[in-house]
Amino acid sequence: MRTAYITAIILFLILFTLVIMPPHLIGILFGWRISRYIPQLWHQVAFRLLRLKIRIVGTPVRGEGVLYVSNHVSWVDIVVMGATLPASFVAKSEVGTWPVIKWLANLQRTVYVSRDRKTADKERKAMEARLSRGDSLILFPEGTSGDGLRIQDFRSAFFSLADLKVDGHPVKVQPISLTYTQVDGFPVTRRSMPQVAWYGDMDLAPHLKNYLYGGPYEVRLKFHEPVTLESIGNRKKLASYCHDKVVAGNSEALSASAA
Repeated sequence: MRTAYITAIILFLILFTLVIMPPHLIGILFGWRISRYIPQLWHQVAFRLLRLKIRIVGTPVRGEGVLYVSNHVSWVDIVVMGATLPASFVAKSEVGTWPVIKWLANLQRTVYVSRDRKTADKERKAMEARLSRGDSLILFPEGTSGDGLRIQDFRSAFFSLADLKVDGHPVKVQPISLTYTQVDGFPVTRRSMPQVAWYGDMDLAPHLKNYLYGGPYEVRLKFHEPVTLESIGNRKKLASYCHDKVVAGNSEALSASAA
């Protein structure tokens, strides 16, 4: 029964993608605002099929180009964030070669960045142009996904985008604590977290299968107050500030779940 359900989910998502892809591509080609919201629609459909419940705490900044900064736990984060925010992801260029993940990333108009200094200036200008048009970007400054319980240090180099100014104003940076609080309908534990957390040397296909055979799941997004690089001082301090806020929010959610 579950196998039939999973097959139906996959087939439906494929068909749904084929239906919305033409207007999405046309919107991108002509610069229509609809191209920002079609990916969000796709993710809103997907998160329901993936048996996800999203709880939002705080208020996300909207109506302008914002740099959202979050911890990273799983491929599921893409669906969670994509369903919640009309924004694109910033990802390392390798992500553009990963099966399934690449598909989700491209739908979201992901901005790929490399470590090649020869392309750094071009990539920076592309991101500046996106922010100037009012597009928002989602950044995972740990540089990799984690186990959902501990959050690694945020790399200050990822905050170079915060140096940008849009229409003469500094870019707003909003920290987000992303916490999976329930797995299979029960409070998350160290033992159950790997069912949703995808990290380390885990293979994607088995993890995806285990996830789909389980559920429901609950994730909590806490939006902290936005700041700017100017108000904090420098990139290192900004990275530390955002990390502290995200860790505090994550600890708060896990404690509430266990209570």
